[in-house]
Amino acid sequence: MSSLITLPEIKDFLSLKTANTEEDGRLSNIAVQVSSLISSYCGRSFSANTYTEYFNGGVSSVFIANPPLNRVDEVSHFDGIQYYTLGNPDPNGQPIAVEGQAHTVSRTGNPILKTRVKKFGRSSAYFDGSSYIQTDSNEDWDLGPDDFSIECYARFANTTSGYHTIVSSGSASNNWSLGINFSSFGLHFSVVENGVTVSNVVQGSNTGYSPNQFYHLSVNRFDNNFYITREGSVIGSNVSSISIPNYGTGVSIGKYMTGYLDSLKISHEGKYSTSYISSNYPLAADSTTKLLLKFDGSNNTQDFTDLSRTVNQFSFYPNTGEITFDTGDGGGTPELGFFRPLKFRNYPNGVKVIYNGGYTTIPDDLKLAILEMVKVIYKGKSGSESVRFQGEAIQSHKLSIDDFPPQVRRVLNMYRLIN
Repeated sequence: MSSLITLPEIKDFLSLKTANTEEDGRLSNIAVQVSSLISSYCGRSFSANTYTEYFNGGVSSVFIANPPLNRVDEVSHFDGIQYYTLGNPDPNGQPIAVEGQAHTVSRTGNPILKTRVKKFGRSSAYFDGSSYIQTDSNEDWDLGPDDFSIECYARFANTTSGYHTIVSSGSASNNWSLGINFSSFGLHFSVVENGVTVSNVVQGSNTGYSPNQFYHLSVNRFDNNFYITREGSVIGSNVSSISIPNYGTGVSIGKYMTGYLDSLKISHEGKYSTSYISSNYPLAADSTTKLLLKFDGSNNTQDFTDLSRTVNQFSFYPNTGEITFDTGDGGGTPELGFFRPLKFRNYPNGVKVIYNGGYTTIPDDLKLAILEMVKVIYKGKSGSESVRFQGEAIQSHKLSIDDFPPQVRRVLNMYRLIN
């Protein structure tokens, strides 16, 4: 493992001159050994990282191995056939305030779920160029002059020619659309009024795409500023004061597209105006989400469900690392648990949690304990030949989890996880 402290921190703590590099190698080795020893003693990793853990079901709560919780990407439990993904709370683990109802989604032609090609979960949706899915008409699609974002993961077999409309709303003469033109100008978002394009933000190039690869694509509005993005980069922008009405037709997905979609979201909030990191996990609902399609299901099926209001099926507590299925009166998923407190279904390894946990910065008290232990090992080995600490006896100290000095052990016991 890597060290939990840096060489400059060690040399500063030991009052060693920075310019003296003679023992840097040994100090670095001691730091790695002590870091590994302390991690073993505490039964956990400390540095922030992404983990996947499985727990036995039949309980209301599980506790992850590497707190604190920085982010929860997925909680799912086994229902006897497959893992069922639970609707998420807000980024702090608390309930999301939900407005409105989930949208009815219908299909035209033969859009279909395929398990052999996917970005997330079990499947993605394939569109053949004439088949598509459609939402109901709703005031959610009155975008007006306000902020919004439309984002998805899309994959195409041919990225050298052809035009694809990914998401759209309206008629031929009055509409908005997010699409991609591989023959000329690439990704674009346009608004048409009475047959005239009144707002258009384009990439301006068809470069940067490879066949059979999923790309995160989005359009975002912040006030009068429009941005289109691809895989974490802004690739086009424009300024427009256009007000985008509700056309009364609902939203069409994949209407003139040949390719795959995986995870699509429409929000009443701009999401990306600068560079960002494209997620490795499905898009999640929040308080501004108005449509969420995860395209997750069995092969060759056509179950397209809006999950924008499927939230708060679990909660979590960042500091303790607890993830609980019992979210209080009316919470959880009643059809999956028969008694309160609600419990995860009782299967071995039936609870799956993907999360980011640990410390982005090592806490000061833990860092001091690590430095104290490095000093003990370094002092005991080097003796009076290298360094002498005023007022302290010089003696050797073996590297063992049973021999932490009391001042070190007191700190470590606060971070130790007991199974």
